[in-house]
Amino acid sequence: MHIDITLAPTADIFRNRARHLGIAGILLGLACCGGLLAVYAVVSDAPYSRTMEDVALGLLAGPGLLFAYFGEKLQAYKKLSPGQERELAELVIQHPQIATYCALLTKSGRKPILAEFEACQAKAEELGRK
Repeated sequence: MHIDITLAPTADIFRNRARHLGIAGILLGLACCGGLLAVYAVVSDAPYSRTMEDVALGLLAGPGLLFAYFGEKLQAYKKLSPGQERELAELVIQHPQIATYCALLTKSGRKPILAEFEACQAKAEELGRK
């Protein structure tokens, strides 16, 4: 997720969150089905089946990798930890652009999320190099 803190905060920043949550949930369910199928194949008295092994591995590995991808996208929506909030408060004091962005966030009635915090950190590093 790309956030430009020189512009006003977008009101619809959470528009993709529900879709990512849904996709991640479905993928996690498929991966769990693959795991359960693998456990069933090991625990039951069913004869060895190469097809069942391939299906279990496919259901476990494929959706598991995609779940990791969408899970990483969901990380951007996390709330800030107390340490990150303190660091953001220090950045607000040091850089007027970051202070303006955070004031606009407060005015809109929401707290910054992790993606915005990381954008503020990147902007602070950019301003520090100048």
